[in-house]
Amino acid sequence: MAKCKFRGYNKVAYTNQGSQSTSPIENAPYSIRWAWDSLSAMGVCIARIRRYENRNEISTGETFHAYHTGKFSFYIPKENPKLPLNFARKVKLGHDNKGMQVFEVATNYDRNAMFDAVQELNSYLNPNFFQRVYRAIFG
Repeated sequence: MAKCKFRGYNKVAYTNQGSQSTSPIENAPYSIRWAWDSLSAMGVCIARIRRYENRNEISTGETFHAYHTGKFSFYIPKENPKLPLNFARKVKLGHDNKGMQVFEVATNYDRNAMFDAVQELNSYLNPNFFQRVYRAIFG
């Protein structure tokens, strides 16, 4: 398992193929691979599980929409980003490089909290009838 060279040895980064500083997702524990597949299906491109800091907000940058809950952050590319997305993975000409690209995981992550955060993101992205009514009334 390759540990991130940046930010010390308190996290592991997974990518599709792996590199000198990341591990391939196929070598990840089952829970991480489940989260990778689930998040990729939701359109998430980058996911991060922080070690200490908690954030609870939704933010928008020039390239990504970000959903933060507790120690978890999920980044979804915008439809028309102001800045181009550049990932090293090679794709066929005319195809987009979509889906999960990077999953940075703190070594002390809580598996159950991760499952809850992924479900919470899914509920936010795919609200049921009552959630849509609530958002329509209360913003």
